Amino acid sequence: MNTRIGLAFLTSLLAPLSIITAGDGVSTAKDALSPSAKEAIPSAKGAIPSAKGAIPSAKGAIPPAKGAIPSAKGAIPSAKEVIQPSSKSGKGIIPVSPQSHQGRWTLGAGMSWRNIGEVGFRTGISDFTVPSLFQPSSSPVPGIGPAEGPAARIYDNGFVRPDARSTRTTDYGYNELAQIQGNTLSFTASGGERQEVGQSSTAAATGWNEEADHVSAPYLKLRYQSDLGNGWSAGPSIHVSFAEINGSRRGLNTISASEQMDTFDITATDVYDISGLDLPREVPYTGAPNIVAPLVPNQPIAGSRLFTPTLRTSDIALWNDTIDESLDLDTWSLAFGAEASYRFDNRFHASLGAGIALNVASWKAMRSNQLLQQINNGAPVVIDSSSADNIGSSILWGFYLQASAGYQLNESWSLEVNLRHDHTEDLNGSVGGSLFDVDLSGFSAGLGLGYSF
Repeated sequence: MNTRIGLAFLTSLLAPLSIITAGDGVSTAKDALSPSAKEAIPSAKGAIPSAKGAIPSAKGAIPPAKGAIPSAKGAIPSAKEVIQPSSKSGKGIIPVSPQSHQGRWTLGAGMSWRNIGEVGFRTGISDFTVPSLFQPSSSPVPGIGPAEGPAARIYDNGFVRPDARSTRTTDYGYNELAQIQGNTLSFTASGGERQEVGQSSTAAATGWNEEADHVSAPYLKLRYQSDLGNGWSAGPSIHVSFAEINGSRRGLNTISASEQMDTFDITATDVYDISGLDLPREVPYTGAPNIVAPLVPNQPIAGSRLFTPTLRTSDIALWNDTIDESLDLDTWSLAFGAEASYRFDNRFHASLGAGIALNVASWKAMRSNQLLQQINNGAPVVIDSSSADNIGSSILWGFYLQASAGYQLNESWSLEVNLRHDHTEDLNGSVGGSLFDVDLSGFSAGLGLGYSF
């Protein structure tokens, strides 16, 4: 009897499983049990003899099969009731398995556009020596002798030569009556030359800046998210990214110099005192030594000699330096942080992350200098040059904040957009007398694809 009752109970338990497996169109548990539970389990009254004193009646102890085992219709819902959604919700089922409570790894890759890399150069003065092209000089007016004392003096419009007398002479001559002005007799002579040189120069450091640009930066991302329940998950993350930054400037100037040489023709004028003398009016007049004639002093009036310059030419030389500077910078960023995500449904999620960043910057800076010379508006000519370069690397620390949003394409693949701000130490360096710095802090926006496993 116990065996037969156990078989009937096991059969009643397996009936719903056959219904779930079969789906719609499968008979109910009541139909599956044949014969009926009542027939499979004989009446307790017939199977057990009456023992009124010792054992209660079977009717009271063992309910009939119909009461003991409810019908499949009442106790076990139909297959349709078990697995069939309503007509309204059938379209909303998404074949995406929920995340395991043990967490998942996600490996992502993508491209970000970083607004970083403001480059600043403080350009030092070139180490050039500006030459001196011209030299001042002068040539005296020929033939006129000293300004004072007896001497033979030859002028363009006459002459005065001493004779046997100590202070006066008759050996003189003049070409024009206009040379006689009241009590003076004037003579002029040309042929003198004077070159005057003037110089000027300025030297000052300069500088330039190149604004931050949007540079493309590929990145890799690995994160682990542990399910916290209620749509939340959190875990560590690692980011690796690479960016190139370049800056250059040409034609910088720190030195300007000029030199001008003016060449003058020099004319000398001597004045003699002829007070009380009546000089001949016939011109040109030519006297002779020791003749009977008005005696003219054999030296000009003291301090009367006058030089008159007339500009003939001007020569101008110009010098200036020209400087070219450039910087090529490669940056690798390795960031360690934590990230918390919230899943709105089976498709969308949003996350926030923060952490520290280790930035390795490798750079090459160059500076070239040329000194140009230009004479009288001619073509500039390079007369000196120099160059310098410097290669280095720096480790710069920083931190980052990031917000992202994702869309689950299927169970493994997801699409993510992110917005991130990095705050990083400035890069500083030098090359050839110039100092530079690069601001590596800034915002970035990225788009990537992730694979979860």
